[in-house]
Amino acid sequence: MEFTSLLLVLLMISAVDSEETEDIKPTLSVWQQSSVFTGDTVTLKCDVHQSSGWEMFFFTSSKHESTEASGTKRISSVSVSDGGEYKCRARRGNYYTHYSDPVTVKVEERPEAQVSVRPGVHVYGGASVTLICAISGKTSVNSWQYNWFKGELDIQQNKQQINIRSVIKSDGGEYTCRGSDITGSRSSDVSKAVTLTVSDVKASLSVLTQSSVFTGDTVTLKCDVHQSSGWEMFFFTSSKHESTEASGTKRISSVSVSDGGEYWCRARRGNYYTHYSDPVTVKVEERPEAQVSIQPDVHVYGGESVTLTCVIRGGGVTVWHYNWFKGELHIQQNKRQIYIRSVMKTDGGEYTCRGSDIRGSSHISKAVKLTVSGSKAKAELTSDTEGSVLTGNTVTLTCVINQSNRWKFYWYQHTLNTEMKTTDKNTYTIHISSVSDGAQYWCRSGRGNPVYYTDYSDVVRINVTESPKAVLSVEPDKQLFSGETVTLRCDIQTKADTELTYTWTVKKYTQERIFRCETQECKLERVNEDHSAEYSCMGKIKNQKSRRSEAVRLTVSSHQASTRLRVSPQQWLTEGDSVTLMCELDRSSTGWTFSWFTQHNLSSGYELVSDSSGGSQGNYTVSSAALKHTGLYMCGAERGDPVYHTHNSSTQPLWITGVWSSVSLIIRPNRTQHFSSGSLSLSCEDHRSSTGWTVRRYTNTLNTCASSSVRSTGTQSTCSITSLITSDSGVYWCESESGHKHHPVNISIHYDDVILDSPAHPVTEGDSLTLHCLYRHTNPSKLTAEFSKDGSVVQNQTTGDMMIISTVSKSHEGFYSCKHPERGASPQSWISVTGVQEEMSALKILSFLLAVCPYLIVTVVLVFKCYRLRDETS
Repeated sequence: MEFTSLLLVLLMISAVDSEETEDIKPTLSVWQQSSVFTGDTVTLKCDVHQSSGWEMFFFTSSKHESTEASGTKRISSVSVSDGGEYKCRARRGNYYTHYSDPVTVKVEERPEAQVSVRPGVHVYGGASVTLICAISGKTSVNSWQYNWFKGELDIQQNKQQINIRSVIKSDGGEYTCRGSDITGSRSSDVSKAVTLTVSDVKASLSVLTQSSVFTGDTVTLKCDVHQSSGWEMFFFTSSKHESTEASGTKRISSVSVSDGGEYWCRARRGNYYTHYSDPVTVKVEERPEAQVSIQPDVHVYGGESVTLTCVIRGGGVTVWHYNWFKGELHIQQNKRQIYIRSVMKTDGGEYTCRGSDIRGSSHISKAVKLTVSGSKAKAELTSDTEGSVLTGNTVTLTCVINQSNRWKFYWYQHTLNTEMKTTDKNTYTIHISSVSDGAQYWCRSGRGNPVYYTDYSDVVRINVTESPKAVLSVEPDKQLFSGETVTLRCDIQTKADTELTYTWTVKKYTQERIFRCETQECKLERVNEDHSAEYSCMGKIKNQKSRRSEAVRLTVSSHQASTRLRVSPQQWLTEGDSVTLMCELDRSSTGWTFSWFTQHNLSSGYELVSDSSGGSQGNYTVSSAALKHTGLYMCGAERGDPVYHTHNSSTQPLWITGVWSSVSLIIRPNRTQHFSSGSLSLSCEDHRSSTGWTVRRYTNTLNTCASSSVRSTGTQSTCSITSLITSDSGVYWCESESGHKHHPVNISIHYDDVILDSPAHPVTEGDSLTLHCLYRHTNPSKLTAEFSKDGSVVQNQTTGDMMIISTVSKSHEGFYSCKHPERGASPQSWISVTGVQEEMSALKILSFLLAVCPYLIVTVVLVFKCYRLRDETS
């Protein structure tokens, strides 16, 4: 049993050792590169990619073995014999890895560099020199990079040659070079130094003629070395063009501008070149042109002063000598101008001139012909306007002379004694500001020194009449609404039978422009805010303009027009009262036709009020209100062609109650204004019967109070609202089954902190009236209130918050409000005042009965007798 266990242990150890040997294979790599030159350093690294504790063994192709615990083998200053294949393996304890794959290290002899100089190491200044770096020896490097050194200075990299186009003294010195492969890891030896020696020789260039010439002249250049013979001369221009002249002389015939520029030369003898000579500049300019000018003109009149001037353009010459010719005849020398004080007919002819200086002469000028007229000139005056001129316009006079060069023009008005104006142009514009500008006008011309004058022109008469002013009218109005159509009309009163043309101008802000319309009427359709501007117009008769109209400003609202309906004096009335429905627009404007519509019950629609269409004042008056006039009213307006309709107004109710009624509308609490979240109770109480009446209201629609909201309770004759909201604001009244309406009151619900406690029903003349300021929360610590009527303060209480009117009169009727200095102001409420109603006294009733009873007794007796007579007959 023990032997068996031992055997199993040995088999397991053998398996483990076998597994390590088969599965682990190190990797051998060469740092830097595997191909090197002699003298370089090679580093080999053996890596097992396992945990530490390995011992590394390196092997060469010669089977030599070395051990490196760090796993790195460094071979310094290698020789050719160090080349070959290398392998490695690792050991840890008794276990060895496989051998690594072999790597090859190639060691080549380090190549040598050598510098060569062409044409040689001894040159003359100005020569072209090429230095070449050659790498000798066979290596595996296919492409070299080069480093050049002059003494200890690194002067150039990566070029095998250094080309010095024109060598100078400072280019002399010791040159060395070295080559390296493209990675920079291997390099050749540095070459031996080669010394370049530069000798100074410089050519001299001169111009035998002159260096500044005109086109067509000849230029001769000479290059001199001041040395012994045998030199070959080279000439160069600034365009780098090279030409060779063995004689040392270069001749350029009939030069052009392109021949100008800098020239150099140098000499060559064998392989040696001199320095370039200093440059010389040859300046070639276009041969100047001569030109003859004649003042004041080539066409003159006998007796005028004439000056002929020879103008030389170009050449850069400041002082010229001049030659003048008349035809073929040479007439004068060395003067730039010929002055003829009083020209005669024989002075006419063709004149030419030419200028010259030490370099040569200009071209001869083109011939200019001078023409002399024998007779004296007369000016001709014309006007650009036929017939009368309108004030506010201009008239342009033109003074015509056949020869019009260099003339001044003299203008005369009313008389020839004094010049009105002198101009350089032959036109004169007169601004006609008044009728007095109408007059006789003349002109004449003059020129030269002394001045030669023409004869006066014939007279031109200008008649002036007052210009009519344009009148701009607008239909339908200057105040417009978006979407309307407006017509602008320009009227001009004139006696002229000529057809008018029109110009329209629109000005918006500071920008003014011509409006695209040329007719008398301009229609703007579907206007918007962009049409808001100032418009003006004027007419034009031929080339005469009327005065411009006064500017009319169109103001266009951004929204469609809407109407507003107001009721005066109030919406609830008694039969026989007068009421006016006023239909207003939100902006002041004219030309509207108003219409009113009414709805008398909930089931019917709105119908046009028969006697209100076609109104233009916006008022519809009912002089004696009747019950039938009760209902909802609204209005609208229209104008223009095509017709523009406004939005209809919001509805307004109108209530008419009977003069006598046994029903009363009881309000608890009895006031017009109420706080939101408060409670309100309304009931219709009939002294004769408690049924047949319904509390109705109008808020946004007509409805019964009891059925209008789940917050209302009670029978049809009673309405209770437990939590008021602002939408409960409206008019409440009692309505009978037959449709009669009585006691309308206006109830308003507010979120404000302050309301006015005022009676909901009208107050009777002679009664007392008490107004209170009520507060939503607790009363303020300081009870003081200010009471106003129709916006004006009528009572300012320093203490207390009530206002008492002991005896009410009709003059107390109006809108009332109160204001607390800390809590704020209440809304307004209307307080209506009614007259005293006479009560039927007992005496009046008795008198009435006494007067009626006899008639009733007689009637009963007669009826009884007729009845008995009928029975007897039967």
